[in-house]
Amino acid sequence: MELKVCGITTTEDIVELITLDISRLGFIFYHQSKRYVYGKLIEEGLQKIPERIKKTGVFVNASVPEIEQAIERYKLDSIQLHGDETPEFCNYFRGKAEVIKTISIRDKSSFETTRLFHDACDLFLFDTHSENYGGTGRTFNWQWLDAYTSEKSFYLSGGIGLENFVKILKINHPALTGIDVNSKFEIRPGIKDVEKIKQLIELMKG
Repeated sequence: MELKVCGITTTEDIVELITLDISRLGFIFYHQSKRYVYGKLIEEGLQKIPERIKKTGVFVNASVPEIEQAIERYKLDSIQLHGDETPEFCNYFRGKAEVIKTISIRDKSSFETTRLFHDACDLFLFDTHSENYGGTGRTFNWQWLDAYTSEKSFYLSGGIGLENFVKILKINHPALTGIDVNSKFEIRPGIKDVEKIKQLIELMKG
């Protein structure tokens, strides 16, 4: 199972995290987020990230130029579109970067939305519904995942912590590729608790 650590804002965290078995580091380009990356992280920090770890930019209803500029400036491998983007909007970026479409899960019927985006993205991320586009620190009912019948891979997000990770190990879904963690592994918003992340990785390996 892959691990994505999201909400990185400091070079210090990057230096520590790249020594661990992590698949993706996420950087939030949404100005209303407490973990908004502009003004906090310089390109030198991103240059330390090895190729095995995908640099992922998280955007919410951003414009095409804004996303294109971020891909170029920060050499992003992936973009995570976390807002109300259309399939056409997502598809535009195919080939420019890996496209991850976040699906906001309100109830079991929310998975119907994946049919619209199936051919417009490379990967799904399922997160707990919020009017503020994520960041709730809450899980949705993971039993609802049975409603997702596609073979397209997905990451699971929303309120994942050390206390409930064992439940993820019991999820038997062939398309579950990885987990996305953020607020449960922080000292404060944007500053990661690396020791907790190490504990999570040990649980994942076990």
